[in-house]
Amino acid sequence: MGRLAMAADELDTFLAGERVLRLATLDADGWPAVVPVWFVWHAGAFWVWNLERAKRTRRLREGTRCAFVVDGGRDYGELRGVSGRATYAFVPDDDVPVEVRTGFSRRYFGVDEPLPPADHHAWLRLDPLAPATWDFRKL
Repeated sequence: MGRLAMAADELDTFLAGERVLRLATLDADGWPAVVPVWFVWHAGAFWVWNLERAKRTRRLREGTRCAFVVDGGRDYGELRGVSGRATYAFVPDDDVPVEVRTGFSRRYFGVDEPLPPADHHAWLRLDPLAPATWDFRKL
């Protein structure tokens, strides 16, 4: 682990405080398409309540590759984040952990109950592959 890399507990703490993950997929012409999405970090995976009508959903269902970045900080000495490639799966509502559904509701809607199913959304689980982390506060 490099001197700027985050330990697992540091990464968990960082991701608990961040609200936006930038998700990259490849469009039909092979160009990266990057979009901001809301997420919950749980058990080593990003959970995204993904809009069904989004172009990324079609691309992901067709098997495109994806990558991600979550970063924070404003000044150089505050910058930190995590990025990398990910495998992914769409997860049926009934198979999403209650901690994920409740965490999403709390974080983005201020409601202390599990997020109810919605026909216009699908849960997406992103599992990072050898992610790179950095924390410039360690400089």
